[in-house]
Amino acid sequence: MTRVARRGRAPRNPADFVLTARLREPVRFTDLSERLALKLSALPGYLSRAHFEVWHRRVGAPDFADFRGVFTPLVHVDLAVTDLPMGSPAMRRAVHVRGQTHLGKTLDASGGVRHLAREGLYEVSAESGALVGRARFVNVFTRYDADPARRRVTELPAEMRLGSVPSRLVDVPDVAELLRAAGSRAADLSDERAHVWHYTQTDANRHVNGMEYLRGMEDFVADALATRGHDLRRLYPARARIVYRKPCFRGERYRRIAWLLTDEPPVLVGIVRKEGDPTDAPPAVAIELSFAAHAGDASAPSPAGPRATS
Repeated sequence: MTRVARRGRAPRNPADFVLTARLREPVRFTDLSERLALKLSALPGYLSRAHFEVWHRRVGAPDFADFRGVFTPLVHVDLAVTDLPMGSPAMRRAVHVRGQTHLGKTLDASGGVRHLAREGLYEVSAESGALVGRARFVNVFTRYDADPARRRVTELPAEMRLGSVPSRLVDVPDVAELLRAAGSRAADLSDERAHVWHYTQTDANRHVNGMEYLRGMEDFVADALATRGHDLRRLYPARARIVYRKPCFRGERYRRIAWLLTDEPPVLVGIVRKEGDPTDAPPAVAIELSFAAHAGDASAPSPAGPRATS
């Protein structure tokens, strides 16, 4: 079942509307771990209808063939899972998704509108009602243009019929925020050789899928943690905060670099840098990845993650 509605009375500012969603999604076998728990990188697959389909039903789907339009690419994702076993037979189970999406803005130093954004807050629960995961998605309104000033969208297009500027303020993390904890020290981990993005890592948006960066960082970090003496039989990726700065494409080479922020439980922040980019250039993607211990091992509790407000 999908339910889409405005919350409460119609807002005075038409840009302050809120869309809510409640859905039931079947669990896919390949998204489960050996413990029958939902994997961190699989979580967005259960939220795509709630975050994207509900929005497109409200404003229409974007025309990617027309580069003159306004688009809302995903720039930030905050994911967390609880490692809850889904039970057996898992393939017959379903999860319940509930959450909301709304518009917001960020301000510059003078108090003017810097960015317009769309924020989505969601929770995923088992049929029993137990929490499986939480997520926060942030999309920013932009135009295709080489000039950063012309790319910025500070008023909603009239053809969207959404109003002009939303009242709500939202936080849009950037790469610098994720890397701040690493300071200026040298990286702890670095790819010894470049890797290449390939066809099966792309999606219908014609670039590398957003979760491929997370899966690649999980592999990279897991090998490094095992080398440093961590027991990977007790740890699992529990939370990821991701900032997407620019897309990567099939055939491009890349390297991963990471800093260990805490050792127990392990928390790392890493970047994906395109091969050939200057070392002082911003990376394509930054990821903060937190590990936790499986239930029964209290030394590393699962991160809480973002909370849905529906």
